[in-house]
Amino acid sequence: MTPSRPKGHLAVAAGVLALGVFVLVGAWDLPAGGGYAQVGPGVVPRIVGGGLVLLGALLLREALTGGFRGVDEEAEVHLPMDWAAFAWLGGGILAYGFLVERAGFLLASTLLFIAVARGFASRRWVLNAFVGAAVAGFIFAVFNYGLGLQLPPGVLRGVLP
Repeated sequence: MTPSRPKGHLAVAAGVLALGVFVLVGAWDLPAGGGYAQVGPGVVPRIVGGGLVLLGALLLREALTGGFRGVDEEAEVHLPMDWAAFAWLGGGILAYGFLVERAGFLLASTLLFIAVARGFASRRWVLNAFVGAAVAGFIFAVFNYGLGLQLPPGVLRGVLP
């Protein structure tokens, strides 16, 4: 008896596998070795691409041996689309793209965190703003002061050291 092979599971596995191959092909010409740090711009894309290929291969194996365990694709088809959540996440990502240079990394990332948290049904606006600002501040400090890479300060240019 051949196990069923849900088409959606195969599509997800093939998509992740294709994305990994696409990332690896894109990183092919990037140098792996760098200057002082000995790590060039091609290292991280190769790691990410390799990880995606591995994940895609594991997902493909699952899909070919009966589908993802514990997921009933037929039942999933009948669930309604949560358009409000989609709007919060999509709107947050679009707003981030427009605001990151103008408003700055800290404010744009905080707003993105709030929008994504709201998309996942959180209504704790103040807590989400605080956590988003803390995470964005930590990332900003690591990149700007730890790694010497400049993330855009935006409207906080005069306030940030």
